Amino acid sequence: MSSAEGERRTGRYAFVDLETTGTDASRDRITEIGVVWVEDGVRTGEWSTLVNPATAIPPEIQMLTGITNAMVREAPLFSVIAEEVLERLKGHVFVAHNARFDYGFLKAAFRTLGKRFQADVLCTLRLSRRLFPEHDRHGLDALVARHRLSGEVRHRALGDARLIADFFQQVSAQEHAEQLAAAMAYLLKYPARPDHLSVDALEDLPEGPGVYTFLGVNRQPLYIGKARNLRDRVRSHFYADSTNSTDARLAREAYGLEIEGTAGEFCALVREIQLIRANAPLHNLALRRREANCFIRLTGPGAPPSFVPLAEFSPANAAELHGPFSTRQAARAALAAIGRQHRLCDGAIGLWTGDRACFSRQIGRCPGLCCGEEQPETHHQRMLEALAPLRFPAWPYTGPIRFTETNPDTMRRQNLIFDQWRLLDPATLQLPEFHPEVFKLLRRMIARQSGGFAVLVTETI
Repeated sequence: MSSAEGERRTGRYAFVDLETTGTDASRDRITEIGVVWVEDGVRTGEWSTLVNPATAIPPEIQMLTGITNAMVREAPLFSVIAEEVLERLKGHVFVAHNARFDYGFLKAAFRTLGKRFQADVLCTLRLSRRLFPEHDRHGLDALVARHRLSGEVRHRALGDARLIADFFQQVSAQEHAEQLAAAMAYLLKYPARPDHLSVDALEDLPEGPGVYTFLGVNRQPLYIGKARNLRDRVRSHFYADSTNSTDARLAREAYGLEIEGTAGEFCALVREIQLIRANAPLHNLALRRREANCFIRLTGPGAPPSFVPLAEFSPANAAELHGPFSTRQAARAALAAIGRQHRLCDGAIGLWTGDRACFSRQIGRCPGLCCGEEQPETHHQRMLEALAPLRFPAWPYTGPIRFTETNPDTMRRQNLIFDQWRLLDPATLQLPEFHPEVFKLLRRMIARQSGGFAVLVTETI
């Protein structure tokens, strides 16, 4: 993104304040909207309207705002003015004090109408904290007193919108330009658009969960990622302060972007693993190094463990295995840690090959298997107990299970069917190859039965 493009985007602000029937955006409703526009430092207009919330305003809210049920009875419903609000805010940075509240209420109001609202958001409360960290209080009343802002009617939408516009214009004029620019850059987090991506590629991104794929010059996959919020995550790859080497390569090499929404974060995680396995993107090195994955197998009393590569894994031999581990080095490190904790013989866990007493015996930590002072059967039983937490678990169901994930914001639902720790092909219900990442993810989800961002339901089928 050119500096001129950045200046145009950050020079148009809509200072917004809402009055509502309460504080819960999923239940309460908007009663008034106030907007003040500032462009390139000049106030260009303002607008406000009462809104009929189609519900009673609680008495305490009426006392706080002065907005009564009688005042909003003849006001337009939000559905009537929704398109006008969208048009008035389009192309502007959305600025509010405690912006999460106002932005969240507007998003919820549009969502009930089946519409999407999103904007770049600047919170003047956070801006005040960043510019004036020596002060403890940054509420709007504190800003009015500290900066001697003009006397407006508090807790009315247009009055509060004027106050935050006054505050912003005042600090823009008084504060050192570099300090304000740094604070704005941090809070707004504008991405620097790569030269080869289209102008709109980073603008019209959804804010929900899903997966994304950056494509190279011949549309070959460069990088595949998952996100709880696609808009924030995709744009974060191109922040000016990013020091990530992959981000730097993507900025040079990305020619295209593909987005796939999901019902929630769990489905996004599973889909990310599927896509990486299928496409082997150039810069997803961690999940591509599958050939190094392995298991540990105990072969018998007195014999060191063996390593079983992932390619040899099958449900038939899974009960004998411990793991999986990302590499043999990781498996050896796990054996060493368990050996120290449970006083196992270095030779029996495969970390000592000499004919004399092992190192742990020399320092008094091994009971003496390596020099005939502990029976192999006794040591083997101790090793089985020590490794029990790493034993590959049996499938805890009698058959396949269906995970249903529902996003409470969009009500989108997705079903995933698993059996024997593997994701079934929905078309054929055949078991594909075993993916350690899917196994670990599914095991965690079964253990806690909670999707966090979305709602998960497990059903045996």
